[in-house]
Amino acid sequence: MSNRIIAGSSLILCAFSASFASADDRTMTSHATDELRVFTPADVFDLASASQPQISPDGRFIVYTRRENDIQTDQTLATLWLFDRDTGEERRIAGGETPAASPRWAPDSQAFAYVQSGEAPALMRFDIETGVSTRVTGIGFGANGLTWSPDGQRLAFASFVPAAGLAPQALPERPDGADWAAPAQIDDRIVFRIDGVGPLPRGRNQIFIVSAEGGTALQVTEDAYGASADFTWSADSRSLIVSVDRRLDTDTSVSDTELYRLDLDDGSLSALTDRRGPDNAPRLSPDGQNLAWLGYDDRRMGYHNTELYIGKADGTDARSISADLDRAITQARWSEDSEHLFISYIDHGRTHLAQIDLDGQIIPVRDDLMPDVFGRPYSSGSWSVSASNQLAYTWGDVSHPSEIAVLDTPLDEPQILTDFARKSVAGITFGRVEQMDWTTPVDGLEAEGWIIYPPDFDPDQLYPMILEIHGGPFSSYGPVFTGELQLMAARGYVVLYTNPRGSTGYGYEFANEIHHNYPGQDYDDLIAGVDALIDRGFIDEDRLFVTGGSGGGVLTAWIIGNTDRFAAAGVIKPVINWSSFVLHSDLPNFFYRYWFGEAPWENPDEYWRRSPLSLVGNVDTPTLMMVGGADSRTPRSETEQYYSALQLRNVPTRLVVIPDTPHGIANSRPSRLLTKVEEILHWFETHDPARVDETDVE
Repeated sequence: MSNRIIAGSSLILCAFSASFASADDRTMTSHATDELRVFTPADVFDLASASQPQISPDGRFIVYTRRENDIQTDQTLATLWLFDRDTGEERRIAGGETPAASPRWAPDSQAFAYVQSGEAPALMRFDIETGVSTRVTGIGFGANGLTWSPDGQRLAFASFVPAAGLAPQALPERPDGADWAAPAQIDDRIVFRIDGVGPLPRGRNQIFIVSAEGGTALQVTEDAYGASADFTWSADSRSLIVSVDRRLDTDTSVSDTELYRLDLDDGSLSALTDRRGPDNAPRLSPDGQNLAWLGYDDRRMGYHNTELYIGKADGTDARSISADLDRAITQARWSEDSEHLFISYIDHGRTHLAQIDLDGQIIPVRDDLMPDVFGRPYSSGSWSVSASNQLAYTWGDVSHPSEIAVLDTPLDEPQILTDFARKSVAGITFGRVEQMDWTTPVDGLEAEGWIIYPPDFDPDQLYPMILEIHGGPFSSYGPVFTGELQLMAARGYVVLYTNPRGSTGYGYEFANEIHHNYPGQDYDDLIAGVDALIDRGFIDEDRLFVTGGSGGGVLTAWIIGNTDRFAAAGVIKPVINWSSFVLHSDLPNFFYRYWFGEAPWENPDEYWRRSPLSLVGNVDTPTLMMVGGADSRTPRSETEQYYSALQLRNVPTRLVVIPDTPHGIANSRPSRLLTKVEEILHWFETHDPARVDETDVE
């Protein structure tokens, strides 16, 4: 077993106190002194982070998004800021009450374009010399994939173009002043709503071109297939290479995009790829000779590694140059000399930046990229590269939300340019984070996780423990800042979060250990991790708690159906019944095909075998159920089924529905993050054996 300590903040201000009792006289008492200030719910509204840095081609400027929680509006407000590396000066450009996003630099570094939403959505341009933003064109339905042409003369973007929907049948003429019910809503598509969006309007994304000086945007695609926002310009600025799915059956099958060259003079399309599997994120080399893109051969596995492909500019002679890495490539950008690319990928919970040459040789650059959100500790980060190979990225650590860092060369140590995120947590002592590795006894598989200790941790005391399980299930946690889990540690819990089999960042085989077998032996990995932590001698085995959301909710329900060793559980936005989930989620065409391979009526026994509802007869654990009222990824009905079953069995349970909230509860609004954490902790405290014993004594 190996351990790595990840240092947390040690700044000290004020007091925190809480007490716990236990039948064991070694039980922990969290009695922090006047010298300790820990993370509190109120501090969540002060959190800030940096996101999406875009470095200018000449490397002098970085425009980035500053994300700041606002207690008055209960929103995470986004503003665009410009940092001048020559002077160290930074200024706010746009955003706030009128949201602004997606800045993109002109090739000459003298201007950048960005998207302004709000009451009058528009494509905007900020000029460095004048310091003024001007309107380029209106964008009634938004702008995605914003990109400058290499000659700096035009901008391309994708925007939704609505189409007529299906009309309900005619009814008798309504009398003047009559108060009738709303008309019927009619649809014939398998994907007719998306979580976080709601009902999908009819229509398609189409590509538009507009002069960088401003004017009316010209729509350059118009057929029923539409075009995605995933495209790049050719070196001569006369065509676009686009990624789009142009099959007739796209409504009933999952996306299978190909690359096409779109000639802007005559509108013709030429196919560059043709295979079963997605081809995305096309990027032409600066010399115009080679095309790079991301994709994979679709084998209908639960998980595929997204690989980096290189071919000639016409798509021929394609080959993967990242296959030997055995990690999914999340982003790729060419170097100015066209000799190599910069890539990012997740490995063992950390987001890595690296160089890769055209033969697949990799040179590591950094592994300290940081996500920009404040909820659970998912691995991610954002970055960009200048024409002279300077890299800007989101940097941070476990006690520090993301800032903007820059590397003048890939071998340099980073220069941390901003400090507003650090100031948002100044004076707070966060729980120390330590990596923990263990082996699952059932088959010897090695697993990895992280421990967050209470800020005043004393190894000679006993502590309650929370096992917190990530969703996905094909995703990963890492050693990053997490507001949710640090709030739990600040309340006196040792928090264990892990990457069991099925997690990404450990290779194709590790992820597909759960292919058509989820939940499965990921349960064994989680329980073995709990046992490994207990073996350290500071966990009270009578005070074990478990929670997780989405895929983590599935595994939480599976755990309490297989063991009664946890004092209480929090099952958050779960799948409980795979048959009802597949047919009621927003992406039924994907889930049945990749996670089962058969429809529910073709193999009902397998769907039932893997459903936590099949084990509800074993459950005695007091269980909190929680879901967003507008969740269409794991619909509310999944949570309510399990809640009803627990009620019928007289198992202590409580249903928490967060109104108007989609699947991503914690990252939707600050108060929702707090609601989620506080309801879970209140449930655990209510069913904590030490607290119950204390109440009985009193």
